[in-house]
Amino acid sequence: MSQSQQFTKVQYGPEASAYGTEASSYNELARVQSINIEPVNNIIYGRGLGEGLNVSNAYYGVYDATGSVTFDVVDFDILKHWVGPKTGSGTSGSKYTLTEGTTIATDSEIVPFSVEYLNDDTTDQATVGLGCVGQQFTLEGSIGSKLSCNASFICQKSLERESGATYTAVTDPAFVMLNGTWKFDDTPSTISGVRSWSISMDNGLVIDTYSIESRFRGIPKVGGPGRTYNFTVSIIMAQALGDQIIRHFYGKESPTNTYTPEDGSTSVSPTTGLEFEVSLVNGSEYATIGLDECVIESYSKPSSLGGGLVLITFNGTALEGKGNAPIKWWSV
Repeated sequence: MSQSQQFTKVQYGPEASAYGTEASSYNELARVQSINIEPVNNIIYGRGLGEGLNVSNAYYGVYDATGSVTFDVVDFDILKHWVGPKTGSGTSGSKYTLTEGTTIATDSEIVPFSVEYLNDDTTDQATVGLGCVGQQFTLEGSIGSKLSCNASFICQKSLERESGATYTAVTDPAFVMLNGTWKFDDTPSTISGVRSWSISMDNGLVIDTYSIESRFRGIPKVGGPGRTYNFTVSIIMAQALGDQIIRHFYGKESPTNTYTPEDGSTSVSPTTGLEFEVSLVNGSEYATIGLDECVIESYSKPSSLGGGLVLITFNGTALEGKGNAPIKWWSV
């Protein structure tokens, strides 16, 4: 019998024992838009002189599996498997906080997880990823939309089975791009006119951790080339943006209110200490996403006949999460 994709139920859970051992319990991942795990056998083929033109043998190679998931953000809990440990109780006085981790281990900072997506339309069929570690995620929002997350991960192995964990749908509302604020500068102040933004984090995972005693990947490592943050923001153009952002791109103001490129000799580094912060409000739910030590790498301000409002789009890199804790959320 066929199955409708709409009946796919997604859950995840931290792995507490040996790497690649399934989580003992699962949590529902709300408002999933898409998910996929793609396993590859990396078959090794054998030929020899005098054996004809056809392949003589096939052998199992190293097992590789990668995954991706897109969801509208109700909470940020799953991203602890990308960023690092989650602390706090979720109140205004003790916010849930994700702190940058430097170690991947089942009892440490960035904890591997299992993920299951079960389709129970007609018959049960579940795909399971084990030994999953977050590689990259992008959070993005635009005026009149929900906050969306697109994330990728690697798996040590995957499996298929005809059963799955008990699932209860989460119907809490997702964060939407209304009533929030975006702040920027060395002393962050609110900038009006934001139309869209995105923040991406890449763990720079070392995933080539195979050795000859197993066809399965060993636990990944962080550190090569290292964690990176990138951001993009599109804003309705206004003169105030000159002082607030444009001067940080050029680096030099001479004469007053005229911004020109720094020569790289008088000052060899861009302005330091710049912060990027998005504050989200959704009824009684609040969240902040903060980056620090930001650098503006490029901007564009196109104009065309009939193009409507002038929008300026900035692209940049941040050296770290704000206070090494880029994501916080809570309820009041």
